[in-house]
Amino acid sequence: MHKWARWLIFVLLIGGCGRGELKTVNVFFVADVQGFYFSRPEPRLDNQVAGGYGVLKNFLAAQSGNFLLFDGGNWFGSSAEGTLSKGSYVPALTQTIPFTVGTLSDKDLVYGWPSARNIVKELSYPLVVANLRLENQIPWPLHDYQIRTIDGIKFGIFGLITPWQKNQERLPGLSTLDPIEVAQQMTTLLKEKGVDYVIVLSSLGLSDQPGVGNAALAAEVEGIDLILSSNQDSENPEVETVKHTLIVYPGSKLDSVGRLTLRFDQNNQLKDSSFKDEPLLAQTYGEDETIATQATELLAQTRRQMARPLAKTKQVIATDLEQQSPLGTLLAQCLHRWAKLDGAVLNAASIRSDLPAGELTEFDLYKAYPYGDNITFLTLKGQAFINALQASLNAEDNFPQIAGFNVQYAVAPNGTKRITRITLDNGRIIRPQETYRLAVTDHVLAGGFGHDEFINALEFKSTFVEARQIMRSCIVRQKTVEVPSSQGRWKLIQ
Repeated sequence: MHKWARWLIFVLLIGGCGRGELKTVNVFFVADVQGFYFSRPEPRLDNQVAGGYGVLKNFLAAQSGNFLLFDGGNWFGSSAEGTLSKGSYVPALTQTIPFTVGTLSDKDLVYGWPSARNIVKELSYPLVVANLRLENQIPWPLHDYQIRTIDGIKFGIFGLITPWQKNQERLPGLSTLDPIEVAQQMTTLLKEKGVDYVIVLSSLGLSDQPGVGNAALAAEVEGIDLILSSNQDSENPEVETVKHTLIVYPGSKLDSVGRLTLRFDQNNQLKDSSFKDEPLLAQTYGEDETIATQATELLAQTRRQMARPLAKTKQVIATDLEQQSPLGTLLAQCLHRWAKLDGAVLNAASIRSDLPAGELTEFDLYKAYPYGDNITFLTLKGQAFINALQASLNAEDNFPQIAGFNVQYAVAPNGTKRITRITLDNGRIIRPQETYRLAVTDHVLAGGFGHDEFINALEFKSTFVEARQIMRSCIVRQKTVEVPSSQGRWKLIQ
């Protein structure tokens, strides 16, 4: 039998004590829902109808005794239902489900902190992320920890998010602290507050950063009793013990819920525990009618939206992080034509996938540009224009996608790229003391290339118009979208 079998039961024996003397608390845990908020035939469960918040609610209603219910975050994933909803389904469908505490993963910040904050503030349960900072404070409405008491047993819960090293440009002002150091501080604090059992909601998941991960956390930090892991994107549950810490992952896509049964003696000391993967079978538990109706409506809206045809393409229109790409040119041209200014600039890291060949749907555009960025008009001196574009040119894996002008540049012996000339499409050469106007996204303005040089403009005017809506209108008007002919806007001078 595979060690993560479908009907997984794991028992950890701590010591002897008469069963009648023990106090029992069930811990239920879901993570990596990834937009799978609805019931459906599930291959992992022999295609039985399973999963979704409606079945989860009925499952919980069928339980007896005390329990804690945790949410590990990672709400979007690769599903259309998660991506197109931008996570709005979470507060909508969980209002009547008795979650105790939840956390965020770094993937929940894919649309930026303001978007994530809008979800968090609507939730009926608190979220804990102890190592996330916004201007040196834990971002409101997040918390660093929570304490819950059941049958006289004090449970302390804190959350940890994966530190990011690259692609931080969508998170201006946000930073992460070292999770090991924060875990040591939080564990000490909770013990000082009389906590009997310490739980970490960890989205460190499959982090490939040296010394960062659940195993390292358990090995290095004394006093953590349980790590509830998320951000692993695996269908199967996993259980592991490192030193004295139990690490549990419940599996993704909300087709089951992890049940950890904890048994404590009269001194609130853990005596034994067991884990079971509980499939959320609709045939067994039924589905809450209100949640099922809401989920069906959301699902229908999403599927109508993602299937809506926009145009056709004769061939794949590709994106590229390291150079001007056909798709980058196409989208920048759309913004340039709409703005009617001297030029437009997009950052390549915002363009997440190619446009496929054939019929182009709404979902294809969302996958290519999933962000709700607005367009801002900048008025700036030529020198500020050159400086900002040169800094963007030297950004790693985030090549400037431009329209309305061409650029010549050289590479110094140390590898630094230096712009030698910018020429507008009307033949006008950019002069340091003259004034120009550009269209950029508010994300670029906020540091989307990893720098804030565009802030040195003379004037800013937000249009409050979404970049993707401009792109959509542009594509629809073309009917048949072709690879742009004017792609050679960057010229390397030897």
